[in-house]
Amino acid sequence: MRNRLFALGLALLFTLVQTAPALAATPKAPADWASVQSISTGTKIAVRTKDGDHLTGRFDSATETNINFTHDGRSVSLTRESIKRVDVARGKNRLVGALVGGGAGTGVGAAVGGYTVARTDHFGGDPLPIGMVVGAGIGAAIGAAIGLGTNYETAYEAP
Repeated sequence: MRNRLFALGLALLFTLVQTAPALAATPKAPADWASVQSISTGTKIAVRTKDGDHLTGRFDSATETNINFTHDGRSVSLTRESIKRVDVARGKNRLVGALVGGGAGTGVGAAVGGYTVARTDHFGGDPLPIGMVVGAGIGAAIGAAIGLGTNYETAYEAP
């Protein structure tokens, strides 16, 4: 039984290790304002200003000198010179979902394993670590499927 747990743990570890190089290979952000002008109306964006403000909202339009979007129900217009970076939403963040789901699943698995230990005469193997490993795997799978937060891709970064 310990060999199975060890093999399952190694498989999970190798899966997570493979994501690190993919995350590290992020290309340098473009400095082309035309990519901001080509964003579709209604797309979710995040704008960082040179003053340090971080605004999120729905894209309306962009001209050669400014960007217009809706933030918290109000229309915002910023000049190109005041913008540090513009990011475009590209879907849910699956890695964060997997990590949070794995943590929650580990807790639930520990509770179920602890309950099993307290209520029964533990049958072959120790239910606590088995419950934690199984719970972590199931939680990570569900978390990755659901995703958590938003993944942003940089459309423009000031030179």
